Amino acid sequence: MDKEYVSRSRLFRESFLPGAYTRLRNQAYGRVVGVVSSGSALDGVDKEQLRDAVLSFVNDWISSGGAVDPTFLTAAEKKRLEIQSPSEISVTPAPLMLSCKKCKVIDFYDPRWPEDQTLSSMAGRIHQRAGRSYVQCKRRECPGEMIQIPYLAVHRCGYASPIYVHHSARRSKNIGYRDAGSFIHSSFFDVDTNEKLAGSLQDNCTACQDRFQQEINKRGTPLTSGESFYAQSTQYIALSEERGKLIAKLLQCLQGVQGAPGGQAQDIAQGIALALLHKLPGRELEQKITLLLSASGGNSAEQAALRATLAKKLESISKFAELAKTNESIADLLDSAEKEVAAIEARLASSSGCFRAAHDLIPDEATLMNLIQHRRCLEAVFLPHDVNGISIENEILGTTDTSHRDVLIDQWENVKSRYGIESISHIPDLRVVLATLGYSREKSSPSVTENVPQVVLNAFADRVDEALKGKTSVYAMSAKTEALWIRLDPCKVLRWCIESAHLESPGEDVLADRSKSHGYLLSHYPALSMHPGMVTKAISTEHPAEGAPFHLLHSISHSLMLTARRHTGYDSKSIQEYLLPMDLSVILYVSSIQNYTAGGLLTLFQHYLQPWFDDASMFAFNCAFDPVCTDVGSSCSGCVQVEIGCETFNQGLSRGYIHGGAVNRDATLVIQKGYWDAP
Repeated sequence: MDKEYVSRSRLFRESFLPGAYTRLRNQAYGRVVGVVSSGSALDGVDKEQLRDAVLSFVNDWISSGGAVDPTFLTAAEKKRLEIQSPSEISVTPAPLMLSCKKCKVIDFYDPRWPEDQTLSSMAGRIHQRAGRSYVQCKRRECPGEMIQIPYLAVHRCGYASPIYVHHSARRSKNIGYRDAGSFIHSSFFDVDTNEKLAGSLQDNCTACQDRFQQEINKRGTPLTSGESFYAQSTQYIALSEERGKLIAKLLQCLQGVQGAPGGQAQDIAQGIALALLHKLPGRELEQKITLLLSASGGNSAEQAALRATLAKKLESISKFAELAKTNESIADLLDSAEKEVAAIEARLASSSGCFRAAHDLIPDEATLMNLIQHRRCLEAVFLPHDVNGISIENEILGTTDTSHRDVLIDQWENVKSRYGIESISHIPDLRVVLATLGYSREKSSPSVTENVPQVVLNAFADRVDEALKGKTSVYAMSAKTEALWIRLDPCKVLRWCIESAHLESPGEDVLADRSKSHGYLLSHYPALSMHPGMVTKAISTEHPAEGAPFHLLHSISHSLMLTARRHTGYDSKSIQEYLLPMDLSVILYVSSIQNYTAGGLLTLFQHYLQPWFDDASMFAFNCAFDPVCTDVGSSCSGCVQVEIGCETFNQGLSRGYIHGGAVNRDATLVIQKGYWDAP
């Protein structure tokens, strides 16, 4: 048949990758068996970063209760993860069970036949009529045409097969299938006598029934329902090549360092912490870190001499600063002295202990090391200087329309005070890499149920390209998109944790200082230093308060995603989150390729900031499934859970963090006052 064309974003989100069953434009069904890669589409994709992101997703899947195809782990160990970007896909007819449109008799249903033999037999029955091809009914007396039965038997282990024909029905010569519109109401019957032979039921899963004493049945599912294939995707933010190399070098330097180290690793940890707590500009940190990694500041005596020289020159600069304003000669000398100061500071930046001030904010070295061994902490520090973002304050200053500026000022003040937001920035050029690494069946996310098989993350298997035999494919694409970077106010988060999450108060001195509040939160909530996918496993159900600020940030993120459509035109599937919990922030970005440059988030940023937060607050206040939803922890598919793109597979979310109430089914943590509740 002729080629069909599909947008690239659909390839990554829908049933178009190996293992999927898809409906073609001629209404036939086919199984995707292979992909042709486009090398140019992988420009800007750092394969090492992508492999790390894939392995993080696999680990998160396991920690959330799912199982993983062993192929993933083997491929990672042997470096057989093949990164590709689809340009063409190959499809073979499937499922191979046909039914006559007129008499309903079925054919080609014997699972013992090899697939090639079945296809060859079908090809032998193709006839031509009025310029088109069709498969003739197997009954000679019937002039009908045969079409595929649009059902498939799937199981959460990944197994898929045509629907099962019960042995009691196989005694009849002409078995018919009566499609009642749903699988469980359909049935097999004798075409000659019209007698019902068997219901439309499935046998046990042949792939994994031996591993479970109480194996649930395979179940037939309509191929159009999507339950036969859920593509599993992950993403990461791609920094520029220079900063990407710096982060890789830092992570390599810190790899394997445990406890409270000294020397270079300690300096790096303290420097990153200072920048994260807004005590050191990111650009200045980058310069000093670069020197720290490449140079030496000399021995202790040389360092003491440099500091003494620096102190004298700084004293001279302060004395002659006023005179330099009116005397050109002194101004030239002052400029020369400032350059010498910069050179001395650069040399001292490469010496041990140059970021010692971090101790005052985060005294525990182990906390520092846990914090910066995650890539996202480094991204939170360096990303602002890698994109052309604009803060809401700068947007206000740049607005020439005075009436609109007044509206923006009023909206921003209300958002800050009412919703506890410290900053919001719009990023027009965020480079995001989206990767689809595998698929699941029956369920789109892992689940833990006793005596029930786990949901398996299956690897893609290409049956067309011989060069990929023994390798595991990961499909990726890179593109620039727009995003909003939203950061919570650390002082308000800390006060909320004291009031609602049983945290001991550190005193007004800390509560009144932004950096001290942030440092205190990082010191007392290890969940903020973890990768988002690991938080739920690390926080015990008996002590959910340990993850309160993380789950608060995450619940706010979902509420904002799910209410953005009214003001942007993007639905919740087109916007995804990138949590930076150690920064108390989240990046919401447009993930649909077709909408990358639509500018919907910019429109929201410039005109609808407060209405958006008002909508999100009202959305999180109740649920269509209340009171049931509230009774089980205020989180379900009718409120804050999203269908795709959640970094924790919707675990740990609760509207209770935003508006108060129990945050889990067991009510082991009850929030007395939600973060967005009025004072």
